[in-house]
Amino acid sequence: MLTFAKRLLIFMLLVFFAGWFLPGDFDAEAELVIDADRPLIHSYVSDLWTWPDWTAWRAEDDPECVFTYDDPAGGSKSMSYSWDGPELGTGKLTITSATLKEGITFDLWFGDETDATHGSITYSDVEGGVLVTWRLWGDLPGYAGGWFALMMDSFATPDFDESLAGLKEACDKGLEGRLEAGAKEVLEVLGS
Repeated sequence: MLTFAKRLLIFMLLVFFAGWFLPGDFDAEAELVIDADRPLIHSYVSDLWTWPDWTAWRAEDDPECVFTYDDPAGGSKSMSYSWDGPELGTGKLTITSATLKEGITFDLWFGDETDATHGSITYSDVEGGVLVTWRLWGDLPGYAGGWFALMMDSFATPDFDESLAGLKEACDKGLEGRLEAGAKEVLEVLGS
C-alpha cells in the first residue's frame, strides 16, 4: 500500500514529466470597440510615453517604478521603453512596426528573459467605431512552460481588457484631452 508521501511524489513526477510533452506555445487576445477616430487611438498606442497612464501597468500602481525611454528628452514617439519597480517588476517593450493602418507590433521581455514574447495591437473599422485587438503570442520553454501556456490566456486577457478600457477612457477625452497631456504629435498624425 502506497503512503501519502509516495503518492504525492508520484503525482509530482507525473506533473513534471507531463509538462515536457505539453506544447509551450500560447496565443492570448482581447478586443474592444472604441468610438474614436483611428488617428487618436493610434496616437496613444504608438506613443510609449502614454502607456503608464492608460495600460493595466499604470505608474500610479507602482509609484516607485522607474520608466526609461529610448528618447529621454521627449518630443517624439519612443519606440522602446523599460521599467523597473517593486510592483510591476522589470521588463522592456520595443515597438517593431507602427502604422496608422495596421497598428503596432512589439517584442516584450520580462525580467531577465532573453527570448522575446511577441505582441500586436491592431485596428479594424467596424460599426460603432474601431475594433482594437490586443494580442500576445510566444513559446514558453521547459517543463513548466507547457503548463503556463495552458493558462496564459486567463493570465493575460484580464490585463488586456483593463488596458483596452483605459485606452477607451483616454480616447473618450477626445483630441483636447490628448493635447492637454502634451502630445503635440497628434496634430501631425491628423494632418493639421
